Amino acid sequence: MDNIARILQLLREYDNTGKNYQKVLRGGGWHVTGPQVGVLRFVSLNPGISIGELADRFGIHITTAEGYAKRLARRDYIRINEDPDDRRRKILTITDGGTKIINEVPLGFKSLLVHNLRRAGHGETEAVLAGLELLVKYMEEGNNNDGT
Repeated sequence: MDNIARILQLLREYDNTGKNYQKVLRGGGWHVTGPQVGVLRFVSLNPGISIGELADRFGIHITTAEGYAKRLARRDYIRINEDPDDRRRKILTITDGGTKIINEVPLGFKSLLVHNLRRAGHGETEAVLAGLELLVKYMEEGNNNDGT
């Protein structure tokens, strides 16, 4: 297999990892998505974070973060409260139900990636970073007129 074919295969494997995690969540009877589990874990580690701060940290639009928060609040996994100093600001805290979910649900592929990268050596993380930067560069360069 040439290098380009191997790169494409690895990208498929990355996509499949996310799909497989969704299957694990459904099969385990947990009524949450992978991104929602990520939000629960983040709120657990950052109690009192605002919806806006959550959006910034996750790199998502504020309405997307608000949607995650509202869905999780409806299931009683988090609480959304007004900030007493600024009523426009909504702050998030995890509930006992949310804590139960993050204690039961296996780490998702992105959380597992972060966990393993933290244990990797500096040289390995630099290599991953350099490779991903190149990958994004080549994906964004646009049409190179060679028919691909």
